[in-house]
Amino acid sequence: MAPPPPPIEYVPSDGTFIDHELSVNLDSTEAFEGPEKLLEIWFYPSQSQIPKNNGEIVKSLRSIPFDQWSKLLDLVNCKILSITSSDKLNAFLLSESSLFVYDHKLILKTCGTTTTLYCLNALFKLIKSELNWDFIIDEFKTQPYKVFYSRRAFMFPFKQQLIHQNWNNEVEYLDQFFINGYQYLIGRINNSQWHLYLTNNSDIQPNESFDSTFEILMTELSPAKSSNFITSRKPGFEIDENDDLGHFLGKSTLSNIGLNNLFPESSTKVLHDAFQFTPCGYSSNTIINQDSYYTVHVTPEKDWSYSSFETNVNPILFNTSYLKILQDVLKMFKPNKFQVILINNEHDDYSTIDLFKLNELNGYKKLDKIIYDLGNYQLLYLSFEITEDGLINDLTI
Repeated sequence: MAPPPPPIEYVPSDGTFIDHELSVNLDSTEAFEGPEKLLEIWFYPSQSQIPKNNGEIVKSLRSIPFDQWSKLLDLVNCKILSITSSDKLNAFLLSESSLFVYDHKLILKTCGTTTTLYCLNALFKLIKSELNWDFIIDEFKTQPYKVFYSRRAFMFPFKQQLIHQNWNNEVEYLDQFFINGYQYLIGRINNSQWHLYLTNNSDIQPNESFDSTFEILMTELSPAKSSNFITSRKPGFEIDENDDLGHFLGKSTLSNIGLNNLFPESSTKVLHDAFQFTPCGYSSNTIINQDSYYTVHVTPEKDWSYSSFETNVNPILFNTSYLKILQDVLKMFKPNKFQVILINNEHDDYSTIDLFKLNELNGYKKLDKIIYDLGNYQLLYLSFEITEDGLINDLTI
């Protein structure tokens, strides 16, 4: 029997990695569930608070080898398509959405029938073995700095694995791992509600620096806009071994729809990674300003079309606002319905105020506006749907 192939090596300083074989042969014909499961775990409040040896950080999450991340993601039922890195962030483009790894925290976002929460046990064992980080406070429970887990209602919950078929199952599973967890169910209970689970470790000094997650969740996309994410390329087709067609088409789409120009005043290096699935579907990760990201995922199928936009970029740094970003993204997809979720720890800057005051948007009518005080954070939830005039006028924003 031939020996197993050696693990794929990825060195973050190299900047990029592409699994060409997976890229060529990945077939998304059976993809159906766009809404993602979003897991964000902060092990420490900041990079500076990671344990040190003689004043220097010896290892961090970004020190964990590629093959260990790959094994962890096998538990989630997704694969690594490509990786783009800056000095502070590794952005993994996955067969089902994205993974962002900082030195002190990670964000895992997966769609379809992935089993996101099944990686938790292995994840805490991994950081114990690789980094000697130990957050276990009794035989089972863990207490990292903070945890967020959220998702929109699924379109096809009965097709999910048992753990993700209903919110109560997910909360029960999360409570097995974390202490001080609590949950919210936000929005109208009409198959579009949004769920949030979070924890709070009061024993650790809060993070005082800017922290924000801004999401736009869109459904019933304009057919004209959805067509940008459909390709005639067949699985297995490639031009040559030196060119990756799926990534080439992905970056072409990124430019064609203007997704590469959301922060035009950026004077820093911007790193884009994008993939056009076959026969349809789209994912992109962008690293901006070394330590921030925005990511887009699209399932354009007519009967369950969906797209999501997410970022942790501070708009003030680029002389823009969340409202301007929202308007630009809506132009790219022209959805009939959308939800906005903003969780941040700075509520009074000009980039946020317009969004909190938002009651009208050209072509749309507001359904819900909900605000929660989450202690060190504030949560804003908005829900809109297209008006009759918007439908008639093809939604000119």
